[in-house]
Amino acid sequence: MLGLAFPLALFATAGTVLAQESGARDETLEDSLSIGHTEDGRLEHPFAVESGDYLASVRPNRFGTRELVGLLERAAATVARVAPGARLAVGDLSSETGGHLTPHESHQSGRDADVAFYVLDANGQPVPQAIFIDIGEDGAGRRGSTHYRFDVARNWALLVAFVDDPMAETQYVLVASHLRAMLLDHARTTAVPEDQVRRVEVVTAPIRGSERHDDHFHVRIYCSVGDRPQCLDRPPLHPWYCGTPSPDAVAAARVADIQRAAALRRQQEIARQGEAELARGQAREEALETARARDLANEPTRQERLEQLRALALTRDERRALADLRRIEVETRREQDRARTAEHGRAAVLVAEERRWTAAERRRADRLRASLRQVEADDRRRAAAAVVSGRRAAELARRTARDAERRAAALERRSAAQQAEDRRRAAQLLQQSESLGRERARPR
Repeated sequence: MLGLAFPLALFATAGTVLAQESGARDETLEDSLSIGHTEDGRLEHPFAVESGDYLASVRPNRFGTRELVGLLERAAATVARVAPGARLAVGDLSSETGGHLTPHESHQSGRDADVAFYVLDANGQPVPQAIFIDIGEDGAGRRGSTHYRFDVARNWALLVAFVDDPMAETQYVLVASHLRAMLLDHARTTAVPEDQVRRVEVVTAPIRGSERHDDHFHVRIYCSVGDRPQCLDRPPLHPWYCGTPSPDAVAAARVADIQRAAALRRQQEIARQGEAELARGQAREEALETARARDLANEPTRQERLEQLRALALTRDERRALADLRRIEVETRREQDRARTAEHGRAAVLVAEERRWTAAERRRADRLRASLRQVEADDRRRAAAAVVSGRRAAELARRTARDAERRAAALERRSAAQQAEDRRRAAQLLQQSESLGRERARPR
């Protein structure tokens, strides 16, 4: 109880400090929390999958843990870098609060996601967005009168991005066996590193329900360290599964998760505000351009006549004023151009900051894993010391028992000797008494 009280106190203190720094307790400071098993659990403080340049959310149930949403975004971006040409389509994750989600058996605690396949059209070109479509044994599928083919290269790149991600541990990716065989054959014919192939083999190994996944991947991740012990995993437990961490490690990971979640939520909010402002600005500009085009198209001759009349009627001062106005307009356009350039520069800085943050997060994850391994090694040493202490205690107990047995045997021998001596003395006294009686009985 004492060992658990300290990390819980640490967790509460860290949350209080974060709340004080923000001025009040705000839900944006809470990290996602997956509770229970994936088929019997719930989700708190979820993150939502947002559509972007590389990813499209196509279902309303788009809520998951920060680790799962980040995994999907990073994997989609990775595929777009190595094989441009298509966006990843993401289907159901979990509802906003988790729990049962029809028609799924799992998808209850924010750690499951359905992901569409990348496909090619009849000309072998990437379809702009991945789609949910049944793929047959020959790698072909059809929707209506349109034919598609399974894009082996991009789907393999997606699997590699899932299993190699440093921020989330993928437990498995369910996919039908004939598609799995196509992907592994592609890997072996393209000189992919053997350890990478083996990792994908382990993650995609057939289990119950795999054959139903011939139209999408089903991705599941392990519980993050910070979500335990409320979050629960079921087998299969792969070699990279970190096992049950110590309470101290859980508390430390939870604090780090809260800080990362707060930063990520702030970044997402800034990005959403920027996109909304950009969309509003584009809409205003389009409306103005449309109005100008309509006016010019409706009355070009009238506008020209009015401009000529105004030019003839202008005095010298008015011409000067007009020149000043035009100069101001030119300066205004230049200022707008400079503002746009500065905005692009700020956007580039934000991208660079995000890359540095991602690298720092990876380093933090590596340090956390090293710390967990050290804690496990310390636990094993303590267990070995406890075994040695137990053996010594058992040996001492055996020696004590042998000494007690020897003392009892000596006492028993002394008691037997004393009893024999007492019997001998009693016999002597009896003989003496009988002799004395015989002497008294003789006639005198």
